[in-house]
Order: sequence, then structure tokens, then C-alpha cells
Amino acid sequence: MYDNKFLPKLSQNLLEILGDNEFYDITIEVGNDPYVGIFRAHMVILNYRSPYLRRILSTDVNKNKNDGTLTHIKLPNITPEIFQMILGYIYGGRLSLEEYDASEIIKILITSSELNLQELITHLQLFLIENKKNWMEQHFNLIYKTSFENNSFLELQNFCIELMSKEPEKIFNSIDFNSLSENCLISLIQHNFQESVIQVWEHVLKWGIAQNPELPSDPSSYSKDDFNVIKNTLKNLIPFIKFFNLNHKEFLDKVYPYKKILPKDLRDNLIRHFINQSNNNSLAISNVQKNLSIEKDFNIMVDEINDFIYKLVNEALGYELTKQKVIEYFSDYNINTQETYNWLLNDQINANSIFLLGCFNLYGIVTSSNKENTFSLFICASEKNHTLAQFFVGDCYRYGNGTMKNEKLAFEYYEKTANKNLSRGQLKIGYCYENKIGVERDLKKAFYWYEKAANNGNKTAIFNLGNCYVNGIGIEKDYNKAFELYKQSAEGGGSDGIMMLGYCYNNGIGTKIDRQKAFKLYQNAANLGDKVAQYNLALMYEKGDVDGITKDIDRAIHWYEKSARQGYEKAKNNLKKLQIK
Repeated sequence: MYDNKFLPKLSQNLLEILGDNEFYDITIEVGNDPYVGIFRAHMVILNYRSPYLRRILSTDVNKNKNDGTLTHIKLPNITPEIFQMILGYIYGGRLSLEEYDASEIIKILITSSELNLQELITHLQLFLIENKKNWMEQHFNLIYKTSFENNSFLELQNFCIELMSKEPEKIFNSIDFNSLSENCLISLIQHNFQESVIQVWEHVLKWGIAQNPELPSDPSSYSKDDFNVIKNTLKNLIPFIKFFNLNHKEFLDKVYPYKKILPKDLRDNLIRHFINQSNNNSLAISNVQKNLSIEKDFNIMVDEINDFIYKLVNEALGYELTKQKVIEYFSDYNINTQETYNWLLNDQINANSIFLLGCFNLYGIVTSSNKENTFSLFICASEKNHTLAQFFVGDCYRYGNGTMKNEKLAFEYYEKTANKNLSRGQLKIGYCYENKIGVERDLKKAFYWYEKAANNGNKTAIFNLGNCYVNGIGIEKDYNKAFELYKQSAEGGGSDGIMMLGYCYNNGIGTKIDRQKAFKLYQNAANLGDKVAQYNLALMYEKGDVDGITKDIDRAIHWYEKSARQGYEKAKNNLKKLQIK
């Protein structure tokens, strides 16, 4: 149109109005300290050019002032530099993008969206696609995240989807590939693109490892804990990888070494799949079968024993009972301890092997018990990020076994395992905070860690949490809550939980008094060797004639003696009194 020749002059006049210091009627404060800018503008122009600013101005209480005070609004989420560019567009319809790099244009785009400048939003997206395509491919994560966080950026969303479908290798090779969100990576895998399955697997594995920079640099030295870390990281991605489309060699060379990352059902099905395929590739089938036999070798056995000890540690069975159960495990599974010990001596690379050799030294299996060697082996395994080894090192420092007693270091090692979700480590940390062991007393933190351990099923922590509610340790007293926790602990078979549940029934804590139930619970706990329950049971026999409980001094002496032999002072005192009588 012929009239278009007048538009540049109109644009120039409007920009001159923006620079005018006389007729403005609003000030706009943008940014946050120390980067704040204040701009003068005109409400009539802002109202018609930005729906977002129109909405703010329509609700601004200052706009109707008649005292000459200027309207003042704040836009803290916008930087002064970006807002100055946007104002130039709002007034003059001008924005020369050639002078800005892609990252700045994206900031302008986000601000344009906030101000609801629709025509500018479309223009900026098209400019990026036409002029900054290579940069966006190299910074795909930023573009993907930006575009799908805003429904207005449809052009950028389409750009991302098209790149995923047609040129996925550019995304896999982008600068910020390792920063992709899990949802973005799942979306990338789901698109039926030309990238081979094995390449997808390798990239996903690379991404998973990058999310855990604390892992060893050499995957061949991964411990069971390390594999579990990767497994947890990739658990939502694995289902989208078409492993069954791999060939034998790809599976054996690239996937099988990481078999522990795969869910057991998937792993077993894949192995059966490659075995049952046609015999056209007999060598590959033979290799699979050979690898299957490895499942029975020492490495697998060592991993299984580590899992068993992990379970024992969390059950908090104590040194002697844990030792007994480990020895029974070897016997039950016909494991040659001498042969295993010899093999462990020659495998000082694998963290699980080093830790298990430490257990052989700790419990005196095959070799004589040696505290110094035990400590050295646990330290070595702990440096390979072995969770159980770190816990045992904490015990060594706590009690001075094989090294100098150091409660501060004990706390630090316990803390490592607590942060890895080892419930026994969480229990220990709670105990340290409660009793000022290696750290300042903090009852709220003690409660926090007891609760974490209890939520992970630790029976002792459930009991301790009950004590917290009874005594107000780090939390307000709540007898009803305490009763439920003691009941839960008792149902788990813990003698201390059974004893305290009896105590609740005997004293009406969180429940009605029922001394018959208390008597039975004390009896159960006493038979399990709980010295306090033995004392309480003896006390009930001594008093008798209450709620149908028959007085029986001989039974009272019997249980006082059992409790006294375990060092319980109250039992000793009562026993003396009865013997004097």
C-alpha cells in the first residue's frame, strides 16, 4: 500500500515520545536489587499495546489519584536491558534482532510472552528458527524446556518435535544433552526415528551416568550400590527402549555388562529371547549361554552375600547373631569358605569382594579375627563408595575397633550411609543427635532421622520414635501416637517394642489399662531376653493379686535373677530385698 511509506515517520515520532521527559504519566520499575531500572512511559500506549500491562493498570489503585502523584508499577521478573528493547518495540514497532545473540533473543521471547505481545512472540520464534537453527540444535535442552513451558511457543515446539523425529543425532550430540530432563529424553525415545536401538541405549546410559558424577569413572569397577544408583536413575527410561530389536552381538557387548541395571523380569526375558532365536547364529547363542553360567560364579555369589549382610545390618541383630547368621548362610548354601576366602584375596578391585574379605576378618571366618585388617579393608571398600563398608567404618571409629576411637569421624561415616537411605545408618544418626555423639545434641534432628529410618521399616527406629512421642524428644508428646508405634514395633517381633507395649497397657499410655495384656506382653518379651520386661514380669509376680495375676515369689525371684544377670540394677535391688526376707 502506498500509505506504508508514512509508517517509518510514525514509528520515529512514537519513539521520540518515549524519550520525552515532559508528558509521561507512569513510571515502571523493573528488575531486582542491585540491577534495577526505572522507565518513564505513557499509560495510553501501554494500555493498547500490551494486554498484560492493561490488566495491571486497570487494577492499579494509583491510576485514579488526583493529587498529581504518578502511577508506579513494578515488574521484578524482567531485566532493565530486556525491558528497554521491549519498550522500543511497543512504541515504535522496531526491534533489530541481528545485533543480539540467540540466548538474548530467548530472554526477549520470554518477556514478550509475559507481556502478551502475541505478534512479537510469533516473529521472535520464526527469527530463531530461520537464523539461529544451529545454535538451537546445540542447545536443544534450553529450547525444549523453554518451548514446552509456554503454550504460546508453538513454532518452537514444532521445531523440537521435528528435530526429534528427523535428526535425533543432533540432539544426542548437543552441548547440553546431559542436561536434558527425564521427560524430554522419554519424549525423544518415544518418537519413531531412524536412530538404532543400540545407539539409543548408549546415549541413555551416558545420560544416566552423567546424572551421577560421584560414580567411578571406570564402569568396570562399579559396585552393586553403583549399579543400583544407575538403575534408579534410568528406571523410567528403560521401558521405552526396544531391547528386543537388538541383535545378539549388540546385546552381549553393550547391554549384558550392565544387566544389573535392568529389571529382573526384563533381563530374564531378554536372555530367553536370544537363546530361543533361530540357530542361524549359534556362536552368539553359545556366548549367551556361557555368560549365563557366569551368574553362578564367585562374583554373583559375592553380590548375593553382600545383599544378605545388608539385610542383617538393617535388622540390627547385634554382632554375635549377625556372625552366626553369616556362618549359617555359608552352610545352608554349601559355600566353601576356604575357597571363597582364597578367591577374595585375589580380587581386591571389586568393592563387594573387599568388603566381604573385611567381614571374614571381622567374624574370624577361615582366618583369625583381626581388627586392624578389618578396618583397613572396610576403609578400602568405603573409598569405592560401598555403603555397608562406610557403615562398618563408622562402627570402627565409634568403638575404636582397629583404629583410634573418633566419634566425629564415626558420625561422618554414619551420615554418608544415612544419606544413601541405609535405615541402620539413619538410626545411628538419630542416636548420635540424641546423645551428642560426634555432633552437637539436636533433638529435632534426632526425631527426623528416627522417622526416616522408621519409614524405611527399621524396627529399632520405630521403637525409638515411640520413645520420642512418649518423652517429647524433638516433638510434642503424643501418647496415642506412641502406643501405635510400640504396637507396630511389637508386631515386628522386637522385644523392646513388645515390652513397651506391655508398659502402655500396664499404665494406660495411649490405651485403656489392661494388666492381663501387659502381663502376657511382658512374658513374651522376657522370654526373648529383654531385661526390663523380665524385671516388670518379676514385679507383677511379686505383687500378685491384681487383675487375676497370682502372687508367686519363686517366679518373681526367677525373673529378677535373669534380669540381674544382664546388669539391670533395679532387678538386683529387688532380688536382694526378697532374699533378705
